[in-house]
Amino acid sequence: MQKLLDKTTNKKVAFVENVRAVNSTDDFSSKKLCIIKTNFKDLHQVKKLISAYPKTEFWLTSSDISRKNIIKANCFGIKNVIPYPFDIKIIRDYFNQKKENICDEKYNNETFCWMKDLKIMIVDDNPMNVDLLAETFANSGLQIYTFLKSQDALDALYKEKFDLFLLDIMMPEISGFDLAVKIKNSELNSDTPIIFISALSDSENKIMGYDLGSCAYIEKPFDVNVVRSQVFNILKSRKLQCAINETKESFVAMVAHDLKSPVNAEITALEILLQKLESQKDIENNEIVTDLLQAAKYMKTLINNILSKYKFENSQVLLNKSYCSLYTVITESVAETKYLAADKKLSFVFTNKTKHSSTFIDYIEIKRVLHNLFSNAIEHAPRNSVVNILLNDYKNFLQISVENKFNGTPPDNINDIFEKFVSFANKSKCVNSGLGLFVAKKIIEAHDGFIKAEIPTKDSICIKLILPKEK
Repeated sequence: MQKLLDKTTNKKVAFVENVRAVNSTDDFSSKKLCIIKTNFKDLHQVKKLISAYPKTEFWLTSSDISRKNIIKANCFGIKNVIPYPFDIKIIRDYFNQKKENICDEKYNNETFCWMKDLKIMIVDDNPMNVDLLAETFANSGLQIYTFLKSQDALDALYKEKFDLFLLDIMMPEISGFDLAVKIKNSELNSDTPIIFISALSDSENKIMGYDLGSCAYIEKPFDVNVVRSQVFNILKSRKLQCAINETKESFVAMVAHDLKSPVNAEITALEILLQKLESQKDIENNEIVTDLLQAAKYMKTLINNILSKYKFENSQVLLNKSYCSLYTVITESVAETKYLAADKKLSFVFTNKTKHSSTFIDYIEIKRVLHNLFSNAIEHAPRNSVVNILLNDYKNFLQISVENKFNGTPPDNINDIFEKFVSFANKSKCVNSGLGLFVAKKIIEAHDGFIKAEIPTKDSICIKLILPKEK
């Protein structure tokens, strides 16, 4: 085996049949790679050899490769374990990767200008693997973030949005699999694609990787060209999907904006017609027009929610704050939504426990929040019930609570109702877009406040929004 290696790799690689037979006269300082045959009982000697020659890369080869043995080797600083006898092509590929110019002419900045400013995170506790991957994408325009400690990577992914994660699996502190779970549960990077790059080659780990949502699983030692091609194609597909989503969002927002004027005109016309019918005491047509007016106002609310969602997600919302009384805003909002409550014979009970309810808010946006809360309460409450509204002091904040009976079964994780497109309309047999409370949350957070949901009793729900007092 050694003679074959000498011929194929120009004596840059050494093969050690038995690490225990290595003596003080053996010198590996001139070798780029040393492959040691092992039974995994001699790893302490292997570790000493690694410490003695830090510039040489060491691999293990064995006829007894298992996940347990790979993990055991990893604990001693060995990242690559290959089956024995091994294919010499693996060694050739390794040295070809070292020789080649990672970013050659066909991967120039002009060809991949679309990758400019895209961010990828590389997490591997082996510095050589990190350096090789970082070099692979050098001069591509990508912003490369590398981490040797998974805990440091975890802190970064909670603070910044990334376009791709390249994760090793066998790492101390937090494994690649556990890190992937945290990525998928994070607010910023839940939809960011993941690639696992690992020496674990068994099908069990590959299946686990794909079950965790990875889009590729690359075995070590890897071919740089293959990895580069996979990463570039995944990023290209992601950028295309983002562009499609952005176009779709812009189109929906444009359509919603164009619908505002005709819907407002329809509401005005129906209100004028309703006044005439009331004066003529035309009860039958009065009911028809009232239903049409309610539908038109619901459409107006839906359009406003779509536009608000688009503006918040594209950072186009600028609050226009002024000194306003929350008591007045609540009173006006109750009066403006009574027409919706009347059809279900619901009543509002408003209790004010504050002496001073004025603070700096965006009057229009806070009224939008209250309209959404009151409309939701009306939709989900049973007929002939009461919607209780409470305004009180809460330390340095003002708190508005909206509590109503819930016509159905409240969700297990109640605060999911503030997520985008989450709706429990099917459970309560009503129509809902799943945007109202999402928009409400964004508006309250823009005011440096917060909103939450509680279940006071098994058949009721309470939404509390908390705003800072005047500063």
